Amino acid sequence: MNPEQRDLAKQYARALQEYIAGRGEAALQEACDMGRKALSDGIGVHDMAAIQHRALLKSLMRVRTREESSSTLRAASRFIVESLLPFEMSHRRSQEVNAALRESEERYRSVVDTARDIIFTLSADGKIMSMNPVFETVTGWSRTEWIGRDFLPLVHPDDRPRAAEIYQAVLTGQVPPLFELGVRAKSGFTIPGEFVATPLARGSRIVGVLGVARDITDRKSAERALRHLNEALEEEVKRIAHALHDEAGQLLASVHIGLADLARDLPAPAARRLEDVRGLLDKIEEQLRHLSHELRPTILDDLGLGPALEFLAEGVSKRTGLSIAVEGSPGKRLPAPTETALYRIVQEALTNVTKHAQATKVYIKFMRNRRFLRGAIRDDGVGFDVSAVLTRRGARGLGLTGIRERLHAVGGTLDIIATPRGGTQLILTVPLEADNAESDSPR
Repeated sequence: MNPEQRDLAKQYARALQEYIAGRGEAALQEACDMGRKALSDGIGVHDMAAIQHRALLKSLMRVRTREESSSTLRAASRFIVESLLPFEMSHRRSQEVNAALRESEERYRSVVDTARDIIFTLSADGKIMSMNPVFETVTGWSRTEWIGRDFLPLVHPDDRPRAAEIYQAVLTGQVPPLFELGVRAKSGFTIPGEFVATPLARGSRIVGVLGVARDITDRKSAERALRHLNEALEEEVKRIAHALHDEAGQLLASVHIGLADLARDLPAPAARRLEDVRGLLDKIEEQLRHLSHELRPTILDDLGLGPALEFLAEGVSKRTGLSIAVEGSPGKRLPAPTETALYRIVQEALTNVTKHAQATKVYIKFMRNRRFLRGAIRDDGVGFDVSAVLTRRGARGLGLTGIRERLHAVGGTLDIIATPRGGTQLILTVPLEADNAESDSPR
């Protein structure tokens, strides 16, 4: 018996003797308090029973008659019950907690097992600890083939360095944004996956990684189809722009020559009127040239996104009176589809500002780091309710949907910050491919 138990045994024997002597409810309250303290000190029920047994024997050794013995046993019984009451209450609470925990685990298991996404856990040394049944449906592998094995061989070889980097970052407590990795299927094909990963903690200690993966094969197919459609549309726009610039320009030049020949044979008043017509033709030619450049600016193909955006901003500013500032730079040349998509997005955004924003100033800024190109288009206009606009089929809603689809086609994302009467900001994020990030030209 340790010192705490010896002290409790002395206190218990004294309190029991006082209760038998008639102390009443105060002694019973002390019994309950002793039971509560024993529970908090880690003294078990068996130890309490031994203490009670010794105290009862001491009490019975003091009695002289059978009546005193019966009275002592009845009093000791009530005292024992009162001292064990905290243990009974604790046991009941434990049962309730365990029942709630089992119910919670069953609900969690039901959610995990019926989820449409792959839910998995990794240990601190990179081993796969668990996966839900969807893993087998998506990849064709059996879970038993991978439980306990390192996760990296399941990732496409090209993505393994990045997967290892993200895994180590999560183990340090970081929560990365959505990321994509290729997953090896049992058939040999690579499945494009979108992942979320968070630290798996036990108390205050990180013991692994909890992740959710989604098969985005259908989305990638849709993005490829949309990209091909956009490329086909751009080729058609380029053909129309060249036709306006070259063929219409040649026709207007021929008209100018014909009018000049005609003017030589006309009297002076008629020749002056013909000059007015030639002035109108000059304006038409200038408008066709601007239209041709905005449909498909040759500067985008020749010099890249930065100069093309400056040219676009200058043209829109002249036509509308908006003050448009272009800051920063997209940096080195991007792949042609990405440059075209970003140009069209800025063009659509400026159209939205002109039609709806009632703005006086627009700021366009691009920043680039090793992995992403980020752009912001901000105006000082009336703003709008984002959720309301995106759910209706008005012109602005369709315009924003078109911007988002163009970004998705090149793997980018769109964030919209807008409030009524608070202006609007579109934030564009486009991933940079490793081989293109260092290239001077995409062509």
